[in-house]
Amino acid sequence: MAWATVRRPEPSPLGRRWSHCLHCDETRPVTTKAVTSGVLGRITIPFAVDSTQEEALFVLKKLEIIEDDVKADELCTRREYARWLVKTNTQLERYRKHRIVPSVVLSGSTIAAFDDVSVDDPDFATIQSLAEAGIIPSKLSDREFASTSNVSEDQGVCFLPDRFLSRQDLISWKAKIEYEVMPGIDKEISRKNIGFLDVRDINSEALVELFVDLRAGEQSILRRVFGQAKRFQPDKPSTKAQAAVSLTSGRMEEYIQSELSKLEAENLSRLMEMEEIKSDLLDRGEIQRIWESKMEAERSRGLEVESDYLASVRDLEQEKIVQENARAELLRQKAALDCQKQLLSSLKEEVDEMSERLAREKFEHVNEQCDLSGTIHDLQVKHEAVLDTKSMLEAEIEALRKLRSWVEDEARRSQARAKVLEEVERRWKWEDQ
Repeated sequence: MAWATVRRPEPSPLGRRWSHCLHCDETRPVTTKAVTSGVLGRITIPFAVDSTQEEALFVLKKLEIIEDDVKADELCTRREYARWLVKTNTQLERYRKHRIVPSVVLSGSTIAAFDDVSVDDPDFATIQSLAEAGIIPSKLSDREFASTSNVSEDQGVCFLPDRFLSRQDLISWKAKIEYEVMPGIDKEISRKNIGFLDVRDINSEALVELFVDLRAGEQSILRRVFGQAKRFQPDKPSTKAQAAVSLTSGRMEEYIQSELSKLEAENLSRLMEMEEIKSDLLDRGEIQRIWESKMEAERSRGLEVESDYLASVRDLEQEKIVQENARAELLRQKAALDCQKQLLSSLKEEVDEMSERLAREKFEHVNEQCDLSGTIHDLQVKHEAVLDTKSMLEAEIEALRKLRSWVEDEARRSQARAKVLEEVERRWKWEDQ
C-alpha cells in the first residue's frame, strides 16, 4: 500500500521526519538535529480509495485501457500514465484535432525526445508521441524547457519513466489534450487567479493549463480528482486510482459512456441473435435431432464406459487376489524373519555369554602366564645351577678318568715289575739249585 505524509507536532527534543521517495514506493524516517518543542514532524497514513476512483478504474479495465492486475491504492509511474493517456486518446477521442495518432506523429522522427528512453524501451512510442505532440516538455520543445528540473548536465534531458507521477503532471498532461488554451491567458494572470495557497510551488509551465482547467468548474479535472482543496501540493505523487479519474474526466466521460452503451448494445444484440438462432433451431427441430443424436452417442458411450467399468472391476478383483496372495506371502516371510530374528537374538545372547567366559578365561590365562613366567624363571635358575653342577661333575669324572688311567698304568707297570721280579726270583731259584 502507498503512503502519504501529514504534518503533526512533536514535543520531544529530538524530532523524527518522514520523507517519501518519489523513485520507490517507500516512506523512510529521518531523525533531525536539536528539534525544539512544538516543531512540526511528519506521520504516514495510507491512501484511501473512494467509489468514484474505483468506478473509473473498473471502467478503464473493462475498456482494456488499464491492465487487470493494477491496484487502485498503488502509486502511478510516469510511464504508466503516459501509456494509458495515449491509449485512452486513441481509442475514445472523437474529434481529430484532439486525437494523438502515434503512427502519424512518429512518422519521420529522427531525434529521441529523452536521453533515458531508448528505442528499445517498451513505452518508447507512447512517450515519444507525447513529446512530438508537445504534451510533455522534451528536447523537441522550446528553450524554456532547459530551466525545468528534468534537465541534468550529467544525464541530459530525462523523462524519468519509473519515477512516480506528480499531481502537477497528472493534471497538466491531461489538460493539454483536453483544452484549447486561449492565447490571451498570461502565466502571471494564471498565478494570481489560480487560487492555491502553494501556487509558488507550481511550475510556471503548468500554470496556464491548471488555470484553464479550474475555469471548467464542476467539470474540472483537478476538482474531480482531488476535490475542493486550497493546497495543490504539485510534487506529491498520484495513485493509479487518481490517474484513472483523470483519464475518465472531461470529454472522455461522454465518450466512455457512449463506448459502454455501445458495448452493452453489442452484448444485447449478440444475446438477441442467440435467442433467434435458438428459436429457429427449435422450430426446425434441429435441436431435438442434435439432442437425440447426442443422447444416442452418450448412451453408446455409457455402454462402453460400463463395459470398461466391469472389465476394470474384474481386473481389480484379480489384482486384489494377487495382492492378497502377495500379502500372505509377505506375512509368511515376516513370520520367518521374526523366527530368524529370535534365533539371532538367542545366538547373540550365547555369543555374549561365550565372550564373557572367554574374557574370564583370558584373564585367568593371563594370570597363569604370569605365574608360569615366575616358575620358568625359577626353573631357569635351577637349570643353570644343575648345569653348573653337571660341569663340576664332568670335571670330576674327567679327573677320576685320568686318575683311573694313571692307576691302571701304574698297575700295569707294577705287574710288569712283578713279572720281572718273579722272573728274577725264578732265575735265582734256578741258579740256587
